[in-house]
Amino acid sequence: MTDSSRPTVLGLVADPGLPTELAHRLARELPGVLGRGADGGWEVRVCDERIALDRHGALPMVEIGERARQRHGLDAVVLITDLPRRAGTDPVVADGATGSRTGLVSLPALGAFDQYRRCRDTVVQLVTRHLFPAPGLERVGQDPGPGSAGSLTRLDPGGGDDDQAGSAGVEDAVDVRLALTGLRGRVRLLAGLVRANRPWRLVPSLSPAIAAAAAGAAFGIFYSNIWELATSLSVGRQATISLVALTAMTAWLILDNRLWESRRSRSLREEMVLSNLSTVLTVAFGVLTMYVLLFGITLTAAVLVIPPDYLGTNIMREAGIGDYLMIAVLSASMGTIAGALGSGFADDGAVRRAAYSRREQERRARLDRRDESEPGR
Repeated sequence: MTDSSRPTVLGLVADPGLPTELAHRLARELPGVLGRGADGGWEVRVCDERIALDRHGALPMVEIGERARQRHGLDAVVLITDLPRRAGTDPVVADGATGSRTGLVSLPALGAFDQYRRCRDTVVQLVTRHLFPAPGLERVGQDPGPGSAGSLTRLDPGGGDDDQAGSAGVEDAVDVRLALTGLRGRVRLLAGLVRANRPWRLVPSLSPAIAAAAAGAAFGIFYSNIWELATSLSVGRQATISLVALTAMTAWLILDNRLWESRRSRSLREEMVLSNLSTVLTVAFGVLTMYVLLFGITLTAAVLVIPPDYLGTNIMREAGIGDYLMIAVLSASMGTIAGALGSGFADDGAVRRAAYSRREQERRARLDRRDESEPGR
């Protein structure tokens, strides 16, 4: 037990990037939330301990927690990671080892939105009800509402087979867990994986593709034949052309940069499917962002370059804003297809770094080495 005359010290150990950002926010807010239940109050520190996978690709939660406690003089430790974790097929939000007062929160299982609130509520629940259940602390925090992740539950001793994504195995000391069940949980995990990849970073890494896309879109602005074609197409046909262009560039980026994952091991099949789905959504989001930016630039350029009277003369009727919109859509679609070809000049390493979080890069590199060490099938 800790000395009640001093604050109870909680350490937050986080992966680089978003987990570290959330940890610093939690360090400012949690003392005020947790302090109501501890005699000496709470002190929350963000520790510089590294969350490293072991040689088997597992995340040694208890070992990292024990090391952080000894090095920084902590009473309890919570790890915050963007590594996805599963128990069987169910996404795991949090694990806890009450004996060592160490817990872990996996951000992808919290979904893509409102991650900070969900992370804060999970940490509060993990600490006050399981890792440090001193008298009165069980009542700290509100019961999880309909939109929250749920409640941590005790694990049966030795119960259940675990299949942790990223081979993040579960240690025997882990005795509490919050897992999501059903399709909704898997969808939330998928959304969280895309969020962890931060797909908006993809656009700056595609400068050759953007240059080619801009050149292709410019062709649509300066040639009257494109104006006539764009204004004669139906909305449905324009939408189909745009969808084909977006799909083509997404597929090209994935295949050309070898982002599609294929594993020999059948045990990794579900993990592979989840990873590939997150890759497709990540790249598609980045391509869509580029398309929207290209459309805005093209529409602005079309309004500035093409006089309404001259446009009306070419399309044989009075021109309106709808005509400029149709020209911009077709030009942006043409530019997107040109951008797919230009993306071949982009650095595939830069594309990979932009498309994947650091943890996902580590996971793929480890599985690549594992595939290389296995005999061909």
